[in-house]
Amino acid sequence: MTKELTLKNLIHKDEKRYYSLALIVSIIIYVSLLFYMEGLAVLLLLTAISLFSNGLMIARIRTNGVRLSANQFPEVYNKVVELCNSMEIKSIPEIHVIESGGILNAFAAKSFRKNIVILYSDIFDLINTENNDELSFIVAHELAHIKRRHVAKQLFILPAMWIPSLGNAYLRACEYTSDRIAAYYINNSEASMNALTILAIGKTLFHKVNRDEYLLQYSNNKGFLNKVAEKSSTHPSLPKRIYEVKNYFENNFNLPEKSYKKVLSSAMVVLVVGIFAFVMIKYNNEIMVEADSFLSDTFAEEDATAITEAVAEGDVEKVKELLNDGTYVDVQDMDGWTPLMWAAQDGNDEIINVLIQAGADPNIVDYYEETAMVRAIYSQNAEAINLLILAGADPNMADSSGWTPLMYAAANGVIEPVQALLSAGADPELKDANNFSAFLYAKKYGYNEIADLLKQQ
Repeated sequence: MTKELTLKNLIHKDEKRYYSLALIVSIIIYVSLLFYMEGLAVLLLLTAISLFSNGLMIARIRTNGVRLSANQFPEVYNKVVELCNSMEIKSIPEIHVIESGGILNAFAAKSFRKNIVILYSDIFDLINTENNDELSFIVAHELAHIKRRHVAKQLFILPAMWIPSLGNAYLRACEYTSDRIAAYYINNSEASMNALTILAIGKTLFHKVNRDEYLLQYSNNKGFLNKVAEKSSTHPSLPKRIYEVKNYFENNFNLPEKSYKKVLSSAMVVLVVGIFAFVMIKYNNEIMVEADSFLSDTFAEEDATAITEAVAEGDVEKVKELLNDGTYVDVQDMDGWTPLMWAAQDGNDEIINVLIQAGADPNIVDYYEETAMVRAIYSQNAEAINLLILAGADPNMADSSGWTPLMYAAANGVIEPVQALLSAGADPELKDANNFSAFLYAKKYGYNEIADLLKQQ
């Protein structure tokens, strides 16, 4: 890799753009259906059918597939655990391998609250070769979908997902994001491009493919039907995905054709405008409330970007200036991060103090149920933890899985945050949904010094 990146830099711009558009369309459809009980009943029925079908598919996979574990293909399972720790995915998903009849693929799914990754056996066969990083990319790509909660988000924008030109555009953008995140976390863009080439031609011949010629092949495939095939697909074409990885991480190759303009089809525009006009005319007051809320969120996102940049750059004076100009101190970005979370992540105690003095709430959670305290733990900054405690951060605040800050600190393997939390009154006896305590997590990951400290409490 040629430059340092953060997760937020890796998110493809079109993912946010299409998700916002899909959310608007879905809100309009949801609101309009409130006035037509028959339509609402149909929507609920279709949702129930989708959930049942997904549950049935997962049940068949669990029944017939081979689940990876510490005793079942441990070398791959340990790599999954390593990737989850690097990507800050706190709950290791189930990993199943199923027979695929020659199909090279993998996908992420969700069964109620449990995340699942399914690897087709023909791609899993890479364990019998020296292409370990290529398999790691495939796994990391699916973990990236889980990290970004792509599957869960689709439930919020379900009506828009039934509009192919919009739903598929969002799914394609999610694939670009997951490719970037996977390449970043395996730290090998070449293996990432190899893995995508394997999906095109297989495990045996991929190394013989002239990659530049393959990318030119895409550029030369013009025509109406090719465009229709691309726009109706949930995945970008493999040459485009390879190009995106190469261009993003190496920035030394350009396709001869500028083929990345993102334009919605005229049919999509007509449909969206038609639905919007109908609902606006018929239910003006109700929709105006929703529109006002959405616009407020949009402007808040702009505020979040400005103060986030100032915090990330460590520009204390700019942060103060933005706060004095009226920027909301707890404004949240697209992932629910507040400026205080950014400052805690960077371990910038001076900015943490400025934000706290401006009234920042240390107990706000982001969309991944993490707080500024958790960000400070990841940055291994005991002083930041103490500042947050003094500002009212709850040292025993648990997420929906029962994880407390002390569990995060114990699993992170640095003793100073553990000591700071214990001094602040963190309860080492608390257990999560798996009946694990902070002590057990320290033992599980081999942090014996931390385990001994917790055992003494």
